[in-house]
Amino acid sequence: MVWRASLLPNRPWPAIAPPLPVREFADWADPEYVDRVQVDMTTPSGIALRGFTPGGQELRVRVEAVSAGVVRVQFRRPDADLSKRTRLARDSGLPPRATVREQDDHILLEADEIVTRVTRQPFGIVFSTPGGRRLLAHSGAERDVGEYLTTLPCGFTERDSQVFLHDSFLCEPDEHFYGFGEKFTDFDKRGQIVQMWNYDAHGVHHEQAYKNVPFVVSTRGYGVFVDSHRHVQFDMAASNHSAWSIVCPGEVLDYYVIAGPGLARVIELYTDLVGGPARPPKWAYGLWVSSGFTDDSAAETLRRAKELRQRAIPSDVLHLDCYWQEHGTWSNMEWNGKLFPEPERLVTELRRLGFRVCLWINPYLSPGTERYREADENGFFLKRPDGTTYVLPLWGTFHPPVAIVDVTNPRAAAWYQELLRPHLRMGVDVFKTDFGEGVPRDAVAHNGMSGEELHNLYPLLYNDLVATVTTAETGGSGLVWGRSTYAGGQRHAAQWGGDPNCSYPAMASTLRGGLSLAMCGHAFWSHDIGGFHRTPAPDLYVRWAQFGLLSPLSRAHGMTSRLPWDFGEEALEIFRTYVRLRYHLLPYLYTYGVISAESGLPIMRPLVLEFPDDPATHAIDLQYLLGRELMVAPVFNPEGVRDVYFPAGGWVDYWTREVLEGPGYRTVEAPLERLPLYVRLDSLLPTIEPAAHISEEPFRELTFRAFLRERAGFRLRDVDGDTMVDARLDGSALQIEASGARTAIDLVVELASERREVTRVLVNGRPLGAEDRAWRHLKDGRVHVPVTLP
Repeated sequence: MVWRASLLPNRPWPAIAPPLPVREFADWADPEYVDRVQVDMTTPSGIALRGFTPGGQELRVRVEAVSAGVVRVQFRRPDADLSKRTRLARDSGLPPRATVREQDDHILLEADEIVTRVTRQPFGIVFSTPGGRRLLAHSGAERDVGEYLTTLPCGFTERDSQVFLHDSFLCEPDEHFYGFGEKFTDFDKRGQIVQMWNYDAHGVHHEQAYKNVPFVVSTRGYGVFVDSHRHVQFDMAASNHSAWSIVCPGEVLDYYVIAGPGLARVIELYTDLVGGPARPPKWAYGLWVSSGFTDDSAAETLRRAKELRQRAIPSDVLHLDCYWQEHGTWSNMEWNGKLFPEPERLVTELRRLGFRVCLWINPYLSPGTERYREADENGFFLKRPDGTTYVLPLWGTFHPPVAIVDVTNPRAAAWYQELLRPHLRMGVDVFKTDFGEGVPRDAVAHNGMSGEELHNLYPLLYNDLVATVTTAETGGSGLVWGRSTYAGGQRHAAQWGGDPNCSYPAMASTLRGGLSLAMCGHAFWSHDIGGFHRTPAPDLYVRWAQFGLLSPLSRAHGMTSRLPWDFGEEALEIFRTYVRLRYHLLPYLYTYGVISAESGLPIMRPLVLEFPDDPATHAIDLQYLLGRELMVAPVFNPEGVRDVYFPAGGWVDYWTREVLEGPGYRTVEAPLERLPLYVRLDSLLPTIEPAAHISEEPFRELTFRAFLRERAGFRLRDVDGDTMVDARLDGSALQIEASGARTAIDLVVELASERREVTRVLVNGRPLGAEDRAWRHLKDGRVHVPVTLP
């Protein structure tokens, strides 16, 4: 049963999480926990041990350095079959530098960036920096005055013929935790119990989530990744404020401790472990406009496309949601011939207008169609334990029940890809891979997995299928627009944030989910501008558009129209302003997309990621950095007033050019047309003039906007190579250094002090004179410098 508060009804959902064991009040029996270990063998990079419990049970323990800053810890029952495990972590292939030293009472594993100390009796593990600062340590078995356990020590529990392994760690009084996927609860997960089980969450208002990732990052400069696709539970100092714990079903608990230093380094190393983000094409950074979850047709689609162009709304992708197929046949991948009689002609016309095309799909098929019968006869669906096809009401009463394509069956996977291939050859560019969270735990898969074992893996395999066939047919990156995912799912750019209600609280929860997912290395994230469920009020639509158009990717979608002209003339004008701002910033956004694909660091960054030493940032989850240079503070109320925190340094109001000094909070009044947006002082922003849609060619007519007090630099990443620009004030001289792929750029300098005046300009050490495309002072006090390189 799905938990709800008293008197609230439980929503029926056929794919709920399996229950974890509960100790009753009178249950005094301790779990089997390891209290001593002996060394079995050592290797150049690790230790194999036998662990023993007070009751005489045995666990095998393995501790090994796998790469710089990363140590793997594995506990398992002696008879555990490791051959059947599906690992999510990848082997680095590069043996780390490590040394094992045995002492009388402990063993030391010293590796690059991390030292692991294993105490023989009482057993415990401590992870430290090479300088001796403790990162993470076992907590042991802690009890209250009644001698009841308040933590689960390293060991296992058996309940109802099931085995659950667990481990606990000390939690420092000032420690904070982030990550776990797209969790819509408070960004700081301290004090929460977090479940790893993908749900069709039907909103963003509770702990259930579409995207779960068993990875946590701590402000102490470490991360822990649990390599399991089962229903893992994390108790983040909820049951005992001095400890946090992991409970994992099965006979193996396998986790990686990742040492920074710093949160950003932890995320980079985690990304190396599970795989980095795919890099989307340039056009994906443009605006995606959806038909909405409502009736549609070819004529309506063309009307939307032409009106977007006529109303000068820059946009790149038209998304056709469910109704490109006939209701009741979802998702058999066949066009509704009555409403879309000539789909190939439609796609061609949309391409002529400068639009890419996205089609909605899911991995379910309804009985009664020829496609269903074909798949059922060939055994392409998940089964019930009795061998019959598993048909279940994943749409509730809105749509007929469905069967789930068995993506572990190679023939079924190939068959499913063949359903997609004709659409790609027709000119469709990308699929919205909806759903994937509905595998019931008693299902049986072709590869022998139970539904409980497959459940969290399913969206990874489903998106893999779609991404692979998309790459094969388009030659691109395999872009998908997915809803559900799990650890390693950043290889599928992109994801969006599910189905929020049209409300300010849901908008705030959406941002919290995006920030939590960002801490797991997911860079290319988006959400439904305006919210999904019902119709937003015009002010909410505008505020959500401001947030959405300054997110990593942007899409307008909902149950009803999200076209800006349907919300009034004022909303249309404001929407146009912010979509043009997005297109103005495309070189900046694209650069950070390249950085994300290379490093795993997100485009949308929680403040704590950039300012981890500032305690004020540890719980901030209603504002964020977009890249390193921009800070965005969406407004979450109709009054247009909010508090904004400014970290240390100077911040320039993007609209007024006022310089605000941090650290500290300010109350900001923002009329509807004004999004609180700030530029970090001493920053360069590469920009272009907005166009109707995006070309895959190198950015043209670049202007670098310099918000300058002393010195700023930026390395532009583009398809034709990198361009480096550095601007420095030296007294009254503006010194510019430029190199790289571009031979001509413009620089517009905004001086952060009215007492500074530029009288000379030098480019790469050469003074600019009248014979050059002369630099000049603009009427608003800025300095314009055209730069031409030989």
